[in-house]
Amino acid sequence: MVASPDGRVTAMEKICPRCGRRSSEVEFIGRLCKDCYVEVYSVAKVPEHLHYVFCRYCGRYKYQGGWNEPSGTLEETLKDFIHLVVTKKAKPTRDIEEIWVEDVHLDRPLTGPGIYTATVRIAGRSGDVVVREDRVIKVKVDVGVCPDCTNKLTKRGYNAIVQIRSSEGRLSEDLRRRVERFINKDLSTVLRATIIGTEEHKEGFDLLVNEPSSARMIASKIRQAFMGKTVETWKLVGRKSDGSRKGRLTILVRLPDIDVGEVIDVGGHPYLYLAQSRAGSPLMLDLETGREVSLKPDTLWDRGFRKRDTGPETRRLILLARTGRKVIFLDEDLGYEKVEIPKEKVRVLIDNFEQGGVYEVLMVKGRAYVMRRIR
Repeated sequence: MVASPDGRVTAMEKICPRCGRRSSEVEFIGRLCKDCYVEVYSVAKVPEHLHYVFCRYCGRYKYQGGWNEPSGTLEETLKDFIHLVVTKKAKPTRDIEEIWVEDVHLDRPLTGPGIYTATVRIAGRSGDVVVREDRVIKVKVDVGVCPDCTNKLTKRGYNAIVQIRSSEGRLSEDLRRRVERFINKDLSTVLRATIIGTEEHKEGFDLLVNEPSSARMIASKIRQAFMGKTVETWKLVGRKSDGSRKGRLTILVRLPDIDVGEVIDVGGHPYLYLAQSRAGSPLMLDLETGREVSLKPDTLWDRGFRKRDTGPETRRLILLARTGRKVIFLDEDLGYEKVEIPKEKVRVLIDNFEQGGVYEVLMVKGRAYVMRRIR
């Protein structure tokens, strides 16, 4: 495939009829050198114009009749859209066997609607020969609002309600913050996207959810995270276009408004709420026996519970001494009367328990629980 010593061309060597270069100098595709092939035929036939519509609120983009999640920033998503559409619509020219998109470049940052120029690098293969070319595509960019964001703005299109309420009748600010933090951080992006809005109520707030199955999943996760209970009801709200009845699911999620360190009565029995286990059950300290127990959340609701007024059982005691068998206090509320309690019946629930300190001590059935240091 090279010239003979006398300068003549062998029968197997090719000469490009367009530029005159030989196959010993450049690779060929068919009868043309690869550069002339690209100039004459191009690597692929690609669309000259594209239309791109994205949601002004969430960044989703419209494609094939639906709205798709953004892949990154607005500009990154537009580039990915161009890559996707060109890859799908491009057709190889006559001698090209395979094509692919290597790069997409925009002439300016995406700032809103308008006409943008995209330079798309197309690569192709013919046998072992790889060729590339840059193609210019005009992209018309428009801004719209996707159906989910439309529903959120108008609060329409929801078919289920998740009601967040407290066992105390009114949702406290602290419990509300914890629930909202859970929704924003622990619910999956997919589940959060089904919540199209919220409604405020005196007793708590409602989540408006686009369909019942998502509402059940959201309610279940909140119930497990906060030891709550759920009650479902259906309400007829109209009829569908085919004449069938249209209902709306309402799920009441009632949450115990209790926090770690609080004393509660469960079925009339006093417990100190220590923590919530990984399985979602409350870890309690039985104040009458001194034993730590794990209660099922359903037990709280079945037996009934309420916050306990510990005022009459709370004493201000000064730690006088600790012997081998006893803990000795002075009771400030009873004129510094000496109080001796067997050591096995004293439970210290704080880190700093020193002689001379004044402590808030809860007395239940002859047992003493050191709750906090006063001074």
